[in-house]
Amino acid sequence: MCLCIHASCVVPGSASTSSKQKREQRADQPAKRPSDHSIHASLQTSHSHVLYHKLGQSRSRPLHCHASLDQQLNTTSKPKVVGLGSVGLDYLAQVAKFPQPDEKLRTEKMETRGGGNCANALTAAARLGLDSYLVSKVGDDSIGQEIEQELLSDGVKTHFLLRAQGRPSPFTYIIVDKQGGTRTCIHTPGAAYSPQDLSQSTISQALADAQLVYFDGRLTESAVMLARAARQQRVPVLVEAERLRPNLEMLLGEADYVCTSAHFPQQWTGETALGDALHTTLSRLPRVKFVITTLGRRGSVLIARTDSQEATQKAVLEDLLHSMLDEVGSSNHAADGNGNGRGDGDGSSLLGCTARSGTPVKAGQVTSTDKPFRLRLQRNPGDSPEATAAAEKAAEAEASANADSTNASAYGRKASTAAATADSDLIARVTVASAATLPQEAVEDTTGAGDAFIGTILYGVIHKLPHDKMLRLAALVAACKCTALGARPGLPHAHDIDADLLTA
Repeated sequence: MCLCIHASCVVPGSASTSSKQKREQRADQPAKRPSDHSIHASLQTSHSHVLYHKLGQSRSRPLHCHASLDQQLNTTSKPKVVGLGSVGLDYLAQVAKFPQPDEKLRTEKMETRGGGNCANALTAAARLGLDSYLVSKVGDDSIGQEIEQELLSDGVKTHFLLRAQGRPSPFTYIIVDKQGGTRTCIHTPGAAYSPQDLSQSTISQALADAQLVYFDGRLTESAVMLARAARQQRVPVLVEAERLRPNLEMLLGEADYVCTSAHFPQQWTGETALGDALHTTLSRLPRVKFVITTLGRRGSVLIARTDSQEATQKAVLEDLLHSMLDEVGSSNHAADGNGNGRGDGDGSSLLGCTARSGTPVKAGQVTSTDKPFRLRLQRNPGDSPEATAAAEKAAEAEASANADSTNASAYGRKASTAAATADSDLIARVTVASAATLPQEAVEDTTGAGDAFIGTILYGVIHKLPHDKMLRLAALVAACKCTALGARPGLPHAHDIDADLLTA
């Protein structure tokens, strides 16, 4: 089968003419690199200053060096967030419709942009005003330099970004189907950030003054190390659960906050109903304060655990979610009678932001339970064998998709987390928010919308935003992102957003 996408002026891998020229200039003037066993203290440009050292036997190196990293890490008064996870380069080809097998078609747009869940989320957080630090690895090539420069231009600190000598940087080909509103990703990984790369010095420097640490669910062995160190220092941990990954359950066990994709709770728990899956997820993770699940165009759900004894009302969580989603959906549709959420009176529907393209984007609707509920499962107690079998099947499918079939057990739940307590009532508050609204013709690309959402949650947790306001703001930032091609160009800055949405 042949799948060809033709761009009149741009070839994937070369980005654009200006991008290619920049790479060639950097290739012609390589930075001077010290030997593996030396520690250098030379002052570099103002973009990034990093202590250059060898970590054990690793051939990975930080991008820059500086005489006093501790001094560089304490020059800002912005709240500090640290993220460990993926970073890369995206080659985005926008087409009128998704191609059929053996079909040839031309791109409408072709762009090269920075990508990776963790890097995208930290960029969103940086544009909102956080001091973002990325812990990750790229290759020792010009693409790695391009990745770093884009991060730096958005204020994301790269002190802990390593270079893998002789290895390429990770990249992804993305087909953006404008007609169908979908994007298809074909990823080529680079060298993984290993536990050997995470020195005690890096851990100490990264966590110094940090108010939150974020993990995108990848690089789990290294992530667990940093998460446990964060917990020892009482730094809160937020974990993203986008899909089943090896040993992700171990990382989830260290989390204070969890954000999931729409399908993850059901895949992980094997439960059929979303409400049952979220109930079981919180029951398995007793440390977690809240779980957020994004539901695409339907909005998002936040379930916050509480120890309150005021929970006298009882409800089946699945039924409650359906009712609340219908409520915010109807409210959003009624904003102007056409379902596009454009309010024309006073009230919260006027709050929003101006996208980078100039398109006005309106915040959606939100509803919350006024008191804690005793939440129950929809299914009958004792039906867990079917859920267990479904979860095992999902783990096997995910392992197979990753060419890792022999390791399927690492993708699923462990026996120790079996739902012994899942059948009991869960005392929690529930908040449901609709998606933000913008004209359909303004939607360019949904790549990175979830990352934009999570980057905003990082901001909301650190600034202690009320849950209802945090969900509305996150949906708004995600919608703004969708007005431009790529994960980052459409991300708003704080000054683009109505101030009332940014404060508690």
